[in-house]
Amino acid sequence: MKKKVKQVGTILAMTGLGATIGYFGGYLIEKTAFSGFDMVIFSLALVVSFIFHIIIHEAGHGIFGKLTGYKMVSYRIFSFMWVWQNDGSIVFRRLKVPGTLGQCLMAPPLYEKGKFPFRLYLLGGVLANLITSIIAIILFVPHSLIAATFVIVGLFMAVTNAYPFGFNDGMSLKVASSSEEQQYLLYIQFEVNYLLNQGMTYLELPNTYFEIVPSESSQTYFNEYQHFLQIARSAEAFDWQRLNDHVESLWKRLDDLISVYQIEVKKELIFSLAITNPDDPRLSQLWSDKKVKMSLKQPLMGNKRIEAAYNYFVQKDTQAALDCLEIGRTLVDKAPNLGDAKVELKLNTWLYEKIFINNNR
Repeated sequence: MKKKVKQVGTILAMTGLGATIGYFGGYLIEKTAFSGFDMVIFSLALVVSFIFHIIIHEAGHGIFGKLTGYKMVSYRIFSFMWVWQNDGSIVFRRLKVPGTLGQCLMAPPLYEKGKFPFRLYLLGGVLANLITSIIAIILFVPHSLIAATFVIVGLFMAVTNAYPFGFNDGMSLKVASSSEEQQYLLYIQFEVNYLLNQGMTYLELPNTYFEIVPSESSQTYFNEYQHFLQIARSAEAFDWQRLNDHVESLWKRLDDLISVYQIEVKKELIFSLAITNPDDPRLSQLWSDKKVKMSLKQPLMGNKRIEAAYNYFVQKDTQAALDCLEIGRTLVDKAPNLGDAKVELKLNTWLYEKIFINNNR
């Protein structure tokens, strides 16, 4: 019931925002006496403004994060990503993350209980959208149609990111503000991403990051992130039973997870069941899931690992499995970070050796 109320509240808020923007947009069109050419300019300005505000939003996270002690890890717009290296260089990569149009990841300052700076970093994108929109209003609106469009898009992005829903900035701020435990979990996410970017693997990460932080009330996607850490560490250790146990624990409450996590749980369940219980009736259903199939189309090593395991252990198609592993090895540069690349190569090698040994008995 509570979840439905939240969903209705989100829908009403977005409807109200859309109606407000639509009203002012209609008013602007009426007062400006749009021609056909103006409509073309307005449409193009919408697209360009949207792209600019994504860039501005993520840059805002970077600027305000820097002001509060964070340092750059990576900056991504759509699938274009720039990664900061130890030697100070910046490497360009391509990475598409479902559910996100951009992302600015930063390494956090050392964690101090009660003093962890997270608000400005999380709100940095919203503030950047608002500040640039206000500047445009002062300098250009209402004389410029393009500027007015830029402002409308900026306000839209600010509100939709500030209002808590899904796993946006507003929701992350709300969750982190709820307790000290949630702030620590947010710190773990930031720090783990930084360490993986530096080349550490899950087995090399501090054990304390894998010690489940109890939730005072309901589980949040910060809590669930720890379970995904356990899944990754179990896979790297080739501890298949423990891997399956961790995945199954998330599977039991699949409907409570955010959409991105739901897909990842389904994918990792395919992998773990293929190894531990290839006759499980859920496998065929998981494999035919439309969202899973769409996610597996992304050119990532992890996806090829899952496909290889399914093809070999379930479908008994050795050649298809080997083809997936071969393609997977060519995708090292597309890994989100160096640590994940190392782990996926390790799993790729394990699968290849498993197939080779079984076929030569």
